[in-house]
Amino acid sequence: MVQKPTALRKSNMIRAVAPASSESDFSALNVGLAKLRELGFNITLGECVAKLKTRGYLAGSDRERAEELNEAFREHEVDAVFCVNGGYGTARMLPYVDYDLIKTNPKIFLGYSDITALHAAINQRSDLVTFHGPMIASEMGSEFTDFTARWFLRAVQDSAPLGELTNPSDGPIIKTINEGRASGRLVGGNLSLMASTMGTPYEIDTRNKILFLEDTQEPPYRVDRDLTHLWLGRKLDEAAGIIVGEFTKYDLIDKEPSLTLWDVLRDRICESGKPGIYGLCCGHGKHHFTLPIGVETRLDATQGRVWIEESATEP
Repeated sequence: MVQKPTALRKSNMIRAVAPASSESDFSALNVGLAKLRELGFNITLGECVAKLKTRGYLAGSDRERAEELNEAFREHEVDAVFCVNGGYGTARMLPYVDYDLIKTNPKIFLGYSDITALHAAINQRSDLVTFHGPMIASEMGSEFTDFTARWFLRAVQDSAPLGELTNPSDGPIIKTINEGRASGRLVGGNLSLMASTMGTPYEIDTRNKILFLEDTQEPPYRVDRDLTHLWLGRKLDEAAGIIVGEFTKYDLIDKEPSLTLWDVLRDRICESGKPGIYGLCCGHGKHHFTLPIGVETRLDATQGRVWIEESATEP
């Protein structure tokens, strides 16, 4: 049975952790921490963040980053665990995470992008609802739009279901990839991270789930590679429905001749026969929904509509 963390309240304690890359933009990190304090939360820093640990492109060794996460769930005064950024390296620490500890100390866990590897592992091994949403340095410390802030606070503070997810007026227009309707628990995140864990003990379970995907700086041929990997592994066939979020900066690397991103999405998702849409504001775009992973979700791909139908937190 899925576990739900307690909703955040003002004055609650948030622990900042760095499961992936080290943070090089300290001004953005400080702005993000200040933003959380302005919202009424208290902040403490994990050891890798506080000591600005680095090991190449990582925020410390794999065991150090895992222990920083374990310690955040171990300490009773910590109410939520927020990632400072993504980057690379989260999958390297998966074997050193104490999933039983997390299961017996459920807390809000927030992050996205490279953090996808932890979302899948914690959701499946600790049965805990986690939150795919803005991070302290990369979003809260830079372009933290009113839309992003509002949905973030609703997700972590309000114990009512989020209801319908409607993109902002200056966001993308949702397109139907394949018509149909589906319901199931929400899973997913960064496409390249999900593809990279295929064939490991940490690969994502999509059976009867609503699967959502997003990515950035991946041209169509690499999106094709990763999506085909999921398709060949039956992850698309096993899903109840598919939500494609934003794929940003995918035209940075040219490869001619090329399929379009839309061609790739239609080829794979229509082949699966599952209801699918493209363009929900989840991912590396300007605006972000905070999506609770592990709760009941309904998709009407024909109308391009999505509802989060189950509460993600306990009062």
